[in-house]
Amino acid sequence: MPRFNIPVEEAQGPLVVGIDIGSGGTRAAVYDVSGRELGRLNHKESHEFTVADDGTSTIDADQIVEEIRASLAAVLTSSPLPGEVTAIGFDTFASSLVAVDAAGNALTPCITYADTRCHTQVDALAKTLDVEGVHERTGARLHSSYTAPRLAWLRETQPDVFARTTRFMALGEYAAFKLLGTPALGTASAAWSGMIDRRTGQYVPELLEAVGVDASAMGAALDPSDAIPVAGTPLAAEFPQLKNAVWLPVIGDGLAANLGIGALGEGTWGISTATSGAIRQLLSTQIPTLPRGLWAYRVDQQRSLVGSAMSDCGRVLDWCRNELAMPFEVSQTDTTSLFSAPVSAGTPLVIPFFSGERGTKWRGSSRAMFANVGASTTWQDMLRGAMEGVALSFLRIADQMREAGGEPEKIVLSGGMTGAIPGWLHLLSDALGAPIDHVAVSRSTMRGAAVMALEQAAPGVPVAEAPVLTHVEPVAAHQDYYRERLERFEKLADLA
Repeated sequence: MPRFNIPVEEAQGPLVVGIDIGSGGTRAAVYDVSGRELGRLNHKESHEFTVADDGTSTIDADQIVEEIRASLAAVLTSSPLPGEVTAIGFDTFASSLVAVDAAGNALTPCITYADTRCHTQVDALAKTLDVEGVHERTGARLHSSYTAPRLAWLRETQPDVFARTTRFMALGEYAAFKLLGTPALGTASAAWSGMIDRRTGQYVPELLEAVGVDASAMGAALDPSDAIPVAGTPLAAEFPQLKNAVWLPVIGDGLAANLGIGALGEGTWGISTATSGAIRQLLSTQIPTLPRGLWAYRVDQQRSLVGSAMSDCGRVLDWCRNELAMPFEVSQTDTTSLFSAPVSAGTPLVIPFFSGERGTKWRGSSRAMFANVGASTTWQDMLRGAMEGVALSFLRIADQMREAGGEPEKIVLSGGMTGAIPGWLHLLSDALGAPIDHVAVSRSTMRGAAVMALEQAAPGVPVAEAPVLTHVEPVAAHQDYYRERLERFEKLADLA
């Protein structure tokens, strides 16, 4: 994938730093005003989550802080910068929790979005709260990925830790506290807790009461314009190159991914096709009624990130590679011909819920189903059916996206799965009935953090457009096929 960088000698200021905390590592890079990396001024510190069979998924929050320091040292001190860094954008994997004591020390590891130990508390809260009302108000559903059930779990399973906690922080908030002395929590990260009102940015009292937490123990939601000056902080003492910069409050990686691939305004959908998949769009914060299958995460007073996600996107391709009689190396298969072939009623109908269903009905117990499979069905048929199933998963989200924000003017897409089998875009474009631009930006979430920083450092200056690898137009004659398939998909999914 193209690096989308610019030679250091050609860079124009102001410069910004992007920091990205993902599930596989901590990254940092320096960007110029065009939103392109400077030369090779990027660095990654690898890490892994600690996981266990009981649903544990954690990482040491202080380890992340040290990784940020190491990454900043690598990009700021390896060679002279061609200008001054004026802003630092920062994103982490969304939905995280660290319990912190009065001395500012972490009492728990960072509990990540993938931790499912609070599933019992999800069920208990669903019995006492208005589930649909919570979704409409917060833009998030009651789910193990969000903060309220995690707080309830911590209170019930570790009461001593809960009692000693003075602040419950998101990972990015904790990192800012350790580096700057200020626990800066971005609105876009606070929204990922599932506990703030999507219209006001304030914590919902009913949720706080339900989990036994006072609002003073939760960080205030700060908009991107509430950036923290680095001057006079421990970070400035450590890195004088940042002394005149501002640190933007942390955002979630979903927002960063959209910004990084160029889905910057209301008219553009951003689609991610990695292990999981998602469609996201920035819309005005005042969304009168939110379709029940979508989430809406407040970004600032003007904008919210609206969309939905699926657990199984690239994971479906991985299952096919491992379980079907197809070559494990996808490059040995002519997927371009397979996916551009005419539609056929004989193709298996696949419900690709190998890891349960998120968007649009949020049924975690759902599992994959295969229909219309006969003795003559080949592995090629199964592969095509599985990838049509992924396209239909996107279509059911897209229908609700249109309900919330109308038809998109443009769709941009990125992700490792599409990089592996770019020919499948024919299926997705036909199912959505819209053209798609497959764009190429490595480390798109880190670039998105930098783009957010540039909003503050260079307001009104457009960033460079991401390069388009492939443009795909839909075949109009195929749309009836996918509409009929979607009807059958939904009926079968109700049984999954």
